[in-house]
Amino acid sequence: MSEFKFYLSGDRVFSTMESAINKLYNKRHYGEVVNGKLFLSLIEAAYLLDKGWIKVFDGEKELRVQELFEIGRKKDEQFDLKFLVYRDLRNRGYTVKTALKYGSHFRVYRKGMEEHADWLIWVVSENQKMYPNDLTARVRVAHGVRKKMVLAVVDEDNDVVYYHIGRIKF
Repeated sequence: MSEFKFYLSGDRVFSTMESAINKLYNKRHYGEVVNGKLFLSLIEAAYLLDKGWIKVFDGEKELRVQELFEIGRKKDEQFDLKFLVYRDLRNRGYTVKTALKYGSHFRVYRKGMEEHADWLIWVVSENQKMYPNDLTARVRVAHGVRKKMVLAVVDEDNDVVYYHIGRIKF
């Protein structure tokens, strides 16, 4: 895949290249297109930069993967954990989008962009404290929008384990 040029803009990057929109958005479902520009989250950009599919510039300066990670960490203290989960899901062939409006980190589609995502993903480290109210609230939202709630736990070896969390009716 050819390298597409993207430019840093706040907490995301963008490209005006028609070829980037066609290959990355239309064919592979990365980012979102607004007014003829393809916008990627910093996590999407880090993933594609690491794969060598894009180049990212801050003004005239080309950023390395590590520099983009540093920018991401300043904006989100869980950037590394979210990146590990994002990468794992993308490498398994899933389409991964943000799920902020659902109170989760990601929404995940089986392949491509079906009408509705199958899962909502909440990312935590294995040492992170979790409270029952947090879990029940997330499960309730997921159930209300007909998605399955999944807890993605990243261990100290950076391995990801997924747990389906749901409610049981008796």
